[in-house]
Amino acid sequence: MDVVKMNIIENILFNHSVEPVKYVSPGDIVTVNVDRVIMVDMAALHPEFLDNPPVKPFDPEKISLVFDHYVPAPNIEIANRVNRLRKVVDRWGIKDFYDVGRGGISHVLGGEKGWFRPGSLIANTDSHTIATGAFNTLGRGLGTPEVMNIIATGKTWFPVGETLKINLENRIKPHTSAKDVFFYMASKIGDIPNKNIEFSGNGIEYLNIDQRSSISTMCAEVSAEFAVFPEDKILKQYMNERGYMDYHAAVPDTNAEYIDEMSIDMGKIEPMVAMPDRIIGNIKPISEIGRVEIDVAVVGSCANGRLSDIRDVAEVLNGRKISDRTRFVVTPASKAIYEEASRLGYISTIMEANAMVTNPTCGACLGGHMGVVGNGDNVISSTTRNFKGRMGGSGAKIYLASARSVAISALKGHIAGDLNE
Repeated sequence: MDVVKMNIIENILFNHSVEPVKYVSPGDIVTVNVDRVIMVDMAALHPEFLDNPPVKPFDPEKISLVFDHYVPAPNIEIANRVNRLRKVVDRWGIKDFYDVGRGGISHVLGGEKGWFRPGSLIANTDSHTIATGAFNTLGRGLGTPEVMNIIATGKTWFPVGETLKINLENRIKPHTSAKDVFFYMASKIGDIPNKNIEFSGNGIEYLNIDQRSSISTMCAEVSAEFAVFPEDKILKQYMNERGYMDYHAAVPDTNAEYIDEMSIDMGKIEPMVAMPDRIIGNIKPISEIGRVEIDVAVVGSCANGRLSDIRDVAEVLNGRKISDRTRFVVTPASKAIYEEASRLGYISTIMEANAMVTNPTCGACLGGHMGVVGNGDNVISSTTRNFKGRMGGSGAKIYLASARSVAISALKGHIAGDLNE
């Protein structure tokens, strides 16, 4: 029998298998040990958890609870529910608890705190947990009942899907972003449910962790199960600078198998936009959409609320004022990002342009608060999703773009990807 050559994703699942196996390949179902379980405050909305939480976690040191979606609580009902979560934290003895004002969005905080170690496996109650792939880590958003089981046992299971290899080549053009790279990729591969993405290519060395995180996070929007980058000198430096040395990165075997392979020349991509109501089959270059006036601009979320995104916004707005017809909400994705953006002067620059800066939260992205939009609003946002009602009123039209394009659009009052348009 031929030896099976495994890719990065298969190797991580193989290394975490509860049962001894000779290899992992597409079509298998693998029971695995997880390295960390993350729950977010949205768990408070699920009565099956609040009314009957696991009595005892498998390991309190491997569980994190992050308040990020409704921060601070926008109404009495949610305030009461998250108070019950705080009691669970005390009862379990959880040390990695990030309450209001202490953390940020879980997918961003996990990178900052070293929860995402190369070669590791993460479970979270949030659908964008695929963001961990930027760190050579597998992460999957799971339903609350399954996460309850993982909290109790430390184990879960995954079907092994086929993997698409995407080679990212060359350097992104100035004033074009990793979000644009994702949009271009999505326009080429379409929807890939039950499949994975492994990134490769010489262009990766030009992508920092923020950029890789933006791409991997957005891969949830093509229905990928996992989307993972390799470990390289950029990731090693990121981990070393933060003192996170205890890990075993995953690499593909020589001649690892993939369902398909494609290359993307990042140097040829221009600013892109996802038109309202869906991403798949609905992406265009901004230069081709004509004049679309906007009422609301939003920068933030796990995809594009990182320091480089806040920097891009500040550079665009520096010495300028946003359009009188536009409301612009900017949300740093973590406390650490907010603090560093403030130290560098980005926050004051943004506020001087008449944009509003909020505390770290997922709020505007899911239409929870801190930027809920109304029916009839035209919205340009750097967040993750744009289906009807995602950010508030079902009558709003939501366009998705990079943080830089959103800031330029806020200045001009219409969607634009170039300051000179």
